[in-house]
Amino acid sequence: MKISLLPLLLLLAGWALAQDPASDFSTADIAALESRSAGLRMNARGLRVMASNNFDVKYYRCEWEVDPAVNYIKGNVTSHFVMNTAGNSITLDLSSVLTVSTVQQRGSNVGFVHAGDALTITLQTPLAQGERDSVTISYEGTPTTINTPFVATTHGASATPVIWTLSEPYGSRDWWPCKNGLDDKADSIDVYITHSAIYKAASNGLLKSETAIAGSKTRTHWKHRYAIASYLVAFAVTNYNVLDNSVLIGSTNVPFKTYCYPESQVTFQGGVQNALNAMVQFSNLFGDYPFKNEKYGHVQFGWGGGMEHQTCSFMVNMGETLIAHELGHQWFGDKVTCGSWQDIWLNEGFATHLASIYTEAKYPANTKTTRTNEINTITSQPGGSVWVDNVNDVNRIFSNRLSYLKGSHLLYMLRWILGDPTFFTAIHNYINDPALAYGYATTANLKSHLEATSGKDLTYFFDQWFTGQGYPSYQVEWYPVGNSVQVKLNQTQSHASVSFFQLPVPLLFRNTATNQEKLVVCNNTVNGQFFADNLGFEATEVVFDPDVWLITRNNTLTKTSGPLPVTFSKFDVECRGNNARLSWQTTEEVNADYFEILASNDARQWEALGTVGALGNSNATNDYFFDVEVASALKFYRIKEYDVDGKTQETRIMVAKCGEGKGNWVAHPNPAGDFFTLSNSNNNLISDDLLLYDIRGNRVFLDAKLSGGAKTFDVRNLNPGLYSIVSQKGEVLFKLLKE
Repeated sequence: MKISLLPLLLLLAGWALAQDPASDFSTADIAALESRSAGLRMNARGLRVMASNNFDVKYYRCEWEVDPAVNYIKGNVTSHFVMNTAGNSITLDLSSVLTVSTVQQRGSNVGFVHAGDALTITLQTPLAQGERDSVTISYEGTPTTINTPFVATTHGASATPVIWTLSEPYGSRDWWPCKNGLDDKADSIDVYITHSAIYKAASNGLLKSETAIAGSKTRTHWKHRYAIASYLVAFAVTNYNVLDNSVLIGSTNVPFKTYCYPESQVTFQGGVQNALNAMVQFSNLFGDYPFKNEKYGHVQFGWGGGMEHQTCSFMVNMGETLIAHELGHQWFGDKVTCGSWQDIWLNEGFATHLASIYTEAKYPANTKTTRTNEINTITSQPGGSVWVDNVNDVNRIFSNRLSYLKGSHLLYMLRWILGDPTFFTAIHNYINDPALAYGYATTANLKSHLEATSGKDLTYFFDQWFTGQGYPSYQVEWYPVGNSVQVKLNQTQSHASVSFFQLPVPLLFRNTATNQEKLVVCNNTVNGQFFADNLGFEATEVVFDPDVWLITRNNTLTKTSGPLPVTFSKFDVECRGNNARLSWQTTEEVNADYFEILASNDARQWEALGTVGALGNSNATNDYFFDVEVASALKFYRIKEYDVDGKTQETRIMVAKCGEGKGNWVAHPNPAGDFFTLSNSNNNLISDDLLLYDIRGNRVFLDAKLSGGAKTFDVRNLNPGLYSIVSQKGEVLFKLLKE
């Protein structure tokens, strides 16, 4: 399915500019706020997950009683589960500062041990693998203030009490018993909140009832029938005003509920339309809003940012970028959740990017400035990977620079490399993959979908940009030749983890006098690479990456005083029987006259074996490739290039000893089944003469028997694929295909 942004751009172009984007949060603001919030909510203790993996949670029934004026929670949580392995106990995460009074199974009390933030429950009888059961935990207490996942405070001039929860990433267990990791979503939940009748209670899913009970209290019931991670379960209670709206997504009219403080009703109502517009936009790109059978909504709280609680994002205000960021999380973070904090960018990088998609469509004039500012932040330090290399460091997990901004700009670069239609189709497939939807995903899952849709191997990209660190700085040399232009690209890297960043580099050539311009994309794969293009006009200036797709810094653009010289980008020598096969590649042919093949026995006295004419003064953009075979028993080889003006340059020296007793190699059968025999006409090999390597360059050790000049290999345990037979001197002698 091809995805087009054009209808969305037309839709967004008609939106009323309800808010000056300059007064909104920037994406960097959101990242910094959320990162700082996480840092306050977590400490080293909070990084531990104590729950056992011998059971799979299916359902939570959560019954809580709270008073917003008191930092206290009392309740019962019933966990329905299926045993993954047979056993007589299960362990849940629950803070030790809370007091468990009873644990019941099938109506009877069972034993438990509550220590070290772990609640280990001894079951009545051992349960078999696949057996279903449930336990009900009754508990109460004052949640810890160390991580502040449970906050009782006030709002407004009248200091009205308000209570809310905020659990990402490990705070759930500080106020309710659950599995607190990134490996087990409950299939569904019911939330019952008992509170004073003067208040409203907001939570996940659909509002089913608000029932008056004795003592001027209300019992509010929320029902959620989608899979949910524990850190996304939340509630808030205060004197909320409730605003009801809706939006049509596909054929479904999705309720939109806003829970806001009375003093904030005007601003929260004013932001609703932006959220509805963004929901239509994101649904068109990534598939319908993931929880459309229930609701989406905003719940006001007092933290300095937002939190993407499933179906009800908690919001400090209605800044447009914040709205788009938290809504984007409903797809990326809630529907599909990162399966490890090392992959947090699958949540935060995507949500940051979706907020950028929203703002760029609505405020296109700000696009380049915003992208540039974000890249300046990303490249403000020379290192740092999107992959989180230390999940014990909270600030590293929620790094504004890396997890949010660099993660978002990896997606910009993938869009640039693949093109928007391919990129958005791949992301649509990823987010709707039945194996991932409403579950967990890793970066490898995302990479697989990008490769399947594009047909490209993106291993190099993720090696360089996800696990690798830093960024490139480009040195661009260019020279106009009439209506054409020559370009030579070099780059340096800010961090040693990446030796070269392979990217298509966009250069915009202009003639300001004639008001002409052309974008030239140079697919840069090696340093010193040459490109040429017929512009149709004489260029007077060039702009690097005019639309700011790439993460780069400190690029230089130099207009040279004359034509760019020939550059050898490749030179290899290998033996073909008694002959030497020489192949070389140049980055251009302008001003080149011919090439001379030189050989030597001592690398000092050189003998000319012949010449090869240059391909002519061509301005073609492709590299030039030469493949020449010569009869030679010499050992050292190089190529010397002659310009038409008499200048010369030479390649590095290569070694290949051919034509002295090597004979002709024969392997049969080829392709090989269980065995193959390698023979040589000279019959003078010893057992250690030959090495076998797979296509990745890994040496393969095999059983072999030598008989004169033949060696028989046992390849029954060899994986299918292409292999190379290599001499001790590194010469590739033969290629073998294993069936």
